[in-house]
Amino acid sequence: MSKVTPNKKSVKPKTGSSSTRMKQLSLMAFLKPASTNLAAPSSSPLKNKSKHPESDKENDNSTIAIEENKKNTDTPLTSDSEALVKKPLDFASSPVKYVSQKTSQVVIEKEEDKPHVAPDITLNLSEKTVKAEPTTRGGRKTKGVVYAESDNSEDEAPTVRKRRRAVESDDEDDFKPDAVEDDDADDDHMDDFIDDDVSSSNEAPEDQESEDESSSVKRTTKKKKLLPPRQSQDLDNSSGSGSSSNLGSKFLASSLYVATGTASKSVKKPKAASAAKSFEKENEERYSWLVNVRDADKRTPDDPKYDSRTLYIPSSAWAKFTAFEKQYWEIKGKMWDTVVFFKKGKFYELYENDAIIANTQFDLKIAGGGRANMKLAGIPEMSFEYWAKEFIGHGYKVAKVDQKETLLAKEMRGGGSKEEKIIKRELTGVLTGGTLTDPNMLTDDMATYCMAIKESVTEEGAKIFGVCFVDTATSEMNFIELVDDDECTKLDTLITQIKPKEVLCEKNNLCSAAVKIIKFSAHNNHQIWNHLNPYSEFLDYDAALDALVHGKYYEAEDLDDYSHYPEVLLKYKDHHPVAFNAFGALLFYLKTLKLEQSILSLGNIKEYKISRNISSHMHLDGITLNNLEILNNNFDGGDKGTLFALVNRAITPFGKRTLKLWVLHPLMNVDEINARYDAVDFLMNSEPELRVELEDKLNKLPDLERLIARVHSNTLKFKDFLKVLEGFEIISKVFKKLAKHNLENSGSLGKLQSMCNPELHNIIASWDDAFDRQEALKNIVVPAEGVDAEFDESMKLIKSLESRLEEHLKSYKKQFKSHEICYRDSGKELYLIEMPVKIKSIPKDWQQMAATSKVKRYWSPEVKILVRELMEQRELHKTVCENLISRMYKRFDVNYTNWVSVIKTIGSIDCLIALTRTSETIGYPSCRPKFINNDCKGSLSFDELRHPCFVGKSEFIPNDVHLGGEHPNFGLLTGANAAGKSTLMRTTALAVILSQIGCYVPALNATLSPVDKIMTRLGANDNIIQGKSTFYVELSETKKILSNATANSLVILDELGRGGSSSDGYAIAEAVLHHLASYVHPLGFFATHYGSLGLSFVNHPQIVPLRMAILVDALSRNITFLYKAERGTAPGSFGMSVAAMCGVASDIVDRAEIAAREYEQTSKLKQEHDRQKANKLSLGLQSDFVWHYQRAEEIKNGILRYGETEKVESLKNMFEMINSL
Repeated sequence: MSKVTPNKKSVKPKTGSSSTRMKQLSLMAFLKPASTNLAAPSSSPLKNKSKHPESDKENDNSTIAIEENKKNTDTPLTSDSEALVKKPLDFASSPVKYVSQKTSQVVIEKEEDKPHVAPDITLNLSEKTVKAEPTTRGGRKTKGVVYAESDNSEDEAPTVRKRRRAVESDDEDDFKPDAVEDDDADDDHMDDFIDDDVSSSNEAPEDQESEDESSSVKRTTKKKKLLPPRQSQDLDNSSGSGSSSNLGSKFLASSLYVATGTASKSVKKPKAASAAKSFEKENEERYSWLVNVRDADKRTPDDPKYDSRTLYIPSSAWAKFTAFEKQYWEIKGKMWDTVVFFKKGKFYELYENDAIIANTQFDLKIAGGGRANMKLAGIPEMSFEYWAKEFIGHGYKVAKVDQKETLLAKEMRGGGSKEEKIIKRELTGVLTGGTLTDPNMLTDDMATYCMAIKESVTEEGAKIFGVCFVDTATSEMNFIELVDDDECTKLDTLITQIKPKEVLCEKNNLCSAAVKIIKFSAHNNHQIWNHLNPYSEFLDYDAALDALVHGKYYEAEDLDDYSHYPEVLLKYKDHHPVAFNAFGALLFYLKTLKLEQSILSLGNIKEYKISRNISSHMHLDGITLNNLEILNNNFDGGDKGTLFALVNRAITPFGKRTLKLWVLHPLMNVDEINARYDAVDFLMNSEPELRVELEDKLNKLPDLERLIARVHSNTLKFKDFLKVLEGFEIISKVFKKLAKHNLENSGSLGKLQSMCNPELHNIIASWDDAFDRQEALKNIVVPAEGVDAEFDESMKLIKSLESRLEEHLKSYKKQFKSHEICYRDSGKELYLIEMPVKIKSIPKDWQQMAATSKVKRYWSPEVKILVRELMEQRELHKTVCENLISRMYKRFDVNYTNWVSVIKTIGSIDCLIALTRTSETIGYPSCRPKFINNDCKGSLSFDELRHPCFVGKSEFIPNDVHLGGEHPNFGLLTGANAAGKSTLMRTTALAVILSQIGCYVPALNATLSPVDKIMTRLGANDNIIQGKSTFYVELSETKKILSNATANSLVILDELGRGGSSSDGYAIAEAVLHHLASYVHPLGFFATHYGSLGLSFVNHPQIVPLRMAILVDALSRNITFLYKAERGTAPGSFGMSVAAMCGVASDIVDRAEIAAREYEQTSKLKQEHDRQKANKLSLGLQSDFVWHYQRAEEIKNGILRYGETEKVESLKNMFEMINSL
């Protein structure tokens, strides 16, 4: 039964007889108690048990006619009591009949011939049943009357609205026609999402019609029904007189009053409590499969094979679904782990589990009981991007389901079945944190990667990882195949460099070490993992090749023609099957996101290298990147305090991405390094004005690298395409500006300027007059006349129709002798003829559309026809514009290679400006390093070196660092805790990186030879996430240093051996330091708290003892840290003094000091050191002599580079130690 709420405001009649007046008073007396007894909205609605025909806004054509006829409200009351009953209009689609009687009227609803598919569908939570027992004037109680809300079905959210006043407006500006929107006008208000307490008690809820089949309430009375309110309101307002029996229509629309004659029967009211309990019980039964969730194969979440993406929905539930529910669950059932935004009119709605997430995580209101008994939350369509970003930012996937037709298109399509009567909707895209493409949703200028990874084993038994990853924002795809060790060192470096946001892997394929590295080293919050099924989703080699070929992403004469395929793709297809297997998974996933066509057809496919050519670039592995905090700090994983944050002064987003590559791969070639420094000096000292101009131009550039990818995919808004063209025009001006300057001494800047393609200026100039740029700002394409014949013809037709409409207006002004006549648009009703009310002689064939107190608005037959033609032509024109935009994008995309080359060049210029800006602000003193070409032996020298990330910190104490060359290669660094040993080592490493990327360093002087690798072993951190103990982490990192360091490397070892016992740790520390200094010959530091370790190397020519200076007060145990490095060995680590400074109780410290002194006196280790000190013949020297004498050929095993130069240096070191005895 449809709910009808009585009017709470009586409208004073203008005229009327006394009998009419009495009847009206009687009716209003009847209404009054009902309005005061309305119950509060219940969160648990009544169960709908009656049969009633569909009330579907999308299906019911009578709705539009009824809404139009309601607009004529000139005369709110009639003077004739007989006006209460009017002959009903014959609506073919209306399911109601009118029956009039002498003393009362009963509106009977047509009964359906067959029952609903799901008779137990429950009402929306906003429905309520109210019992009212009004009394007549004589005090006699009337029959029981039920007031219940309309049982809105899934397509129309229950709403609470203010009643329209039935009086004429005195201000025509306040006129708002009661127009029916193109699609679910009631949805557009979204009143479901207004709190219940916001609704005024004076506002009467107004029924809505729904899209799909409504369920109905069974009543215990005989089969006499009441007219739904909308269909009972003033069905005949089209007469030229403009008057109507609005009192009768409003009465019928607002009351369930039944006269006490023979035609009426008493109505019993269902008990609210029992109805609520019935609803809860049956709703639980209906959605029991949502309580105990299982996947499509009926597996529970605790099953190892559980698929979180799917949902099991029993056949019994499908049988009870309405057409709308079927439409929703067909999509949601396959995307259970994704938040589905379902388009409804001008809103996106979320149901059930998604609505709960929206409510609990984002505080979105759950409205009433939702549609079709589902929990419901919603957002306006204009805020979709904002909320999608919010959900994605919290690690959720977001699916977007859009309407594929309008209400008008649905009506034109027709259809007999219930499924055909609802608006078509389709999944238009899935948004995830790793695959965003919309520029408005991307919040980071850095690339965001979605990575597919496959693990396999080589014939020799080594691990091999095939990796394919893509940045969907730029459509750049990368391949790499890694043959790795058991510790997955190379994989660790790769993950640290690219930091994938989303990971695709085959179920049960990756080893635990690889999984832990991907999760730990990515430093990515809310990383998304997709475990794909083998073969069907994680495509194997053959399936991937088949999908690639049949996808027709590249031109080909037949399936065996690969002539137009990208070279890198063919290389990995033919020679790297594991990586191509990973590509199969990525291809499948991109297909599900509807992104594969635009990405693959662009052909932007590259081969990624974790380390570039060792002869041209420095190598920084994952451990070093983390230990030195190059990209992420060790505090919270962010970039604050990192080296990249220091130098990232680039202006453009693509410049920042290029600069990151410069930091990850510093240069080794001295000429290239000096060329960068020449450019920095040129911009900083020679041409500062040019730099300011370049900065001004670059500030105006959008992210062109991402935008041109959207041009190729044809998904870019036209106003953003204008930004692309204007951006390249700015770049053209930049190159012209550079060409006017003398760039002879500008180093890299001159080389970059010479790389500009001369054709660029002509290509950009060809777009100057391609379209109207002012209109483009409004997202409207208007090409210059003659550019597109189809567009010109379409515009000609539109202008012709508009001209004819203007001619009609002129004729009406002349006919009615009034210049006040004009056209007005009202919503989607265009060209309404606005006539002053003083004009009475309106032709009878004119259709009145709206009215105010001062004007009335009409459509004349001829204007109505022209308006229809105009609207159709405008719809056709939209298609013409879309085709025109598509053709423009294709024309632009032809030069994609040129655009990419230009962006790369400008990005490099931006990086030079960033290095210049960093060099200016790095503090004083700062200098340009001098480089020495020495391939055999490394050296570095810094005077008054400061930590580069402590810019502006005047209290930072500088230090001198001299390693290699005329100085020993290794510094054995000792000192108290917190004295600054680790800081000195990190400062040196960061200064080397800065030097080789082309940035000034914070030192008075700097001279060095290019470093090929920086390898670190810092701190005593365990790695619980990867399941590694402290000692394990120490030794695994040390092993990599021993295996990969060369004479041109910089090695940093901090407190090696502390994870083991004193004897074990000491022995390992001594052996490692001796091996590095005697055979590998890198530059570096070895920091230790083993104070006696220096005794083993007192005569080693390549090891110099260093200590951090301190001042100690023996009585108070206070330490003053001077943070200054000096030659010598620290007398101890001063652990007791540090303990006292930290607040440890003095009696505990005293006892500990006594115990430590006794231990040192009885230590065998100390006795051995005293013996070695006497003869200076260390164990390392004795071992060297034996190895060189008996097993010289085996020394090179395990050393990466041990040629003749290294052999000579090793023998030289040994003989020098012997001579010093």
